[in-house]
Amino acid sequence: MRETLAKHLDHDPHFEWRGQNVTRLENLSDIVFALALGMLLLTDAPPANFDELIEFLINIVPVTAAFAILFMIWNAHFTFFRRYGLADTPIVVINSILLLLVLFVAYPLRFIFDSLFGYVIFQFTADATRLMETDMDFRNSARGVAIFNAGYSVIILLTSLMYQHALRKSDMLSLSENEQRLTKRTMWTYRGEMIIAALTALAALTTPLGPFAGGLLFLNWPNAVFWEKRFKLADA
Repeated sequence: MRETLAKHLDHDPHFEWRGQNVTRLENLSDIVFALALGMLLLTDAPPANFDELIEFLINIVPVTAAFAILFMIWNAHFTFFRRYGLADTPIVVINSILLLLVLFVAYPLRFIFDSLFGYVIFQFTADATRLMETDMDFRNSARGVAIFNAGYSVIILLTSLMYQHALRKSDMLSLSENEQRLTKRTMWTYRGEMIIAALTALAALTTPLGPFAGGLLFLNWPNAVFWEKRFKLADA
């Protein structure tokens, strides 16, 4: 009964998790993700008075938005290692590059949401302090969106390569038909997200959309729906 409950509550019921033990590779990865999350919060100096404390607390808004994106990347990473438990040479190499890029996108991610938050505050209060601090005019905002999406697209590409490698090891891992379908679905979903992120970066730099090109990321939802229908589970 415990195994049945765990199968339905701890993770997705169509996949048997093979990575039951946390490896040193995952420990290192979690440390890097923790550093990246810390970089989101600790970009400012510690508050020295009450006004600065209030400003620090208000910053929870852009920090939360940036945190959500990094958390989604971590969750994709966590799910892969729990599903397959792979730690061979190709995975180590791909994972190392992925962790480097996670650290790379942390500051641009916080910068983008700080600037967006400053723009919203300016619209409601006419206080341009935040905008002047970040020097985020239309062109620089577009560049910021492009930098983040370029890094994000490579992170998602690397994640899809990890799933591609797991698919090659399907016999060794004894993946069931449903597990292979889920692996293919996840791999192609991430490839679609990679293309969308790359196009977003290109659109931000080369079209009048500028920073508003970030709205193209909403295409990730129909992309996920398409691949879910393309690789339906045998018992679905």
